Amino acid sequence: MIKMDNTKFFQEKTFSERVGSMLKLDFYRLFHTPLFYIMLAIAAIIPAMVLGLSIAEVDAPQTNSGYTANTPQAEMPAFDYAWQLIEASENYSPVEDDGSAFDMAGFANINMLYIFAGLLMAIFVAHDYSSGFVKNIFTVHSKKIDYVISKSAIGIFSGGGMILTYVFGTVLAGILTGKSFELGVSGVGGLVFCLISKMLLMGVFCSLFLSIAVFFRNKLWATIVFTFLFGMMFYPVASFGATLDSTILAPLVSLIAGAAGAFAFGAVSNLFLKKRDLA
Repeated sequence: MIKMDNTKFFQEKTFSERVGSMLKLDFYRLFHTPLFYIMLAIAAIIPAMVLGLSIAEVDAPQTNSGYTANTPQAEMPAFDYAWQLIEASENYSPVEDDGSAFDMAGFANINMLYIFAGLLMAIFVAHDYSSGFVKNIFTVHSKKIDYVISKSAIGIFSGGGMILTYVFGTVLAGILTGKSFELGVSGVGGLVFCLISKMLLMGVFCSLFLSIAVFFRNKLWATIVFTFLFGMMFYPVASFGATLDSTILAPLVSLIAGAAGAFAFGAVSNLFLKKRDLA
């Protein structure tokens, strides 16, 4: 009687094999999902929209009898140069804080993309649960920690892609509107270090948003609401140290912060997946 050795058929995959398989699956889905390309297009269009708002006219001053008729309207000087759409410079303040104008530069810039990356990941996770695909993933392919690593990688990669298309949109919008491309004392190096820092900080935000997504599972509306809430709460973190005056120290700090955030929030996501059922 021949005894067959079935161990080679049921041998457990190694960690690298599991994660590699999960990454391959998720990236295949990402590149075949129209939403990914829509998000990239939106990221490229945002700079033109923001610059359009920056030259919008504001109402004329109000008098005791109401708004003065036929009074020339003032221009909203929120952006004086194109690179403000990326981030402000520590040594440059485009609008004097005299209450005469609304300064959008501290809010409407590239940091909005952290929330967009979170929304993309939220839709991915919600679809996994609503379609029941997540059960197949955990029973056949991967462990929960592999799912966390892969989804975080998807978020970081997508966020990095959005940053690049946003920069392209900024350059194009700046040229079309005649904005200055003047840089601070750090020059091109400061801009490059700033962009690298922004990409590295995706590790913190995407891991945080993944925790929210796996907590609410197929409740996409709740995930979107809390993604916005926590995104706005952590918004100042995106600008901390990552300005147009950045030095080589900024990417190093962002790398440490991004890795620490990814590890911490990744552990939270893994805990949520273990404690909550897959329904």
